[in-house]
Amino acid sequence: MEALDFFTAVLLLATLLCALVAGFLFAFAVVAMPGIRDLSDGAFIQAFQGMDRIIQNNQPVFMLV
Repeated sequence: MEALDFFTAVLLLATLLCALVAGFLFAFAVVAMPGIRDLSDGAFIQAFQGMDRIIQNNQPVFMLV
């Protein structure tokens, strides 16, 4: 019975983390992408390079993912 409880806890944690990631992706698609949709190709690339720089240099937690 204890293994079932552990399995249930792991399954619940995995489900919640998947929902969290889906929420982040949905928020990005709804908020960020429409804001940069009208940019030119060069400006679009610069915007994403700027976001990548911030993530790589200032957010070491993203390097673990």
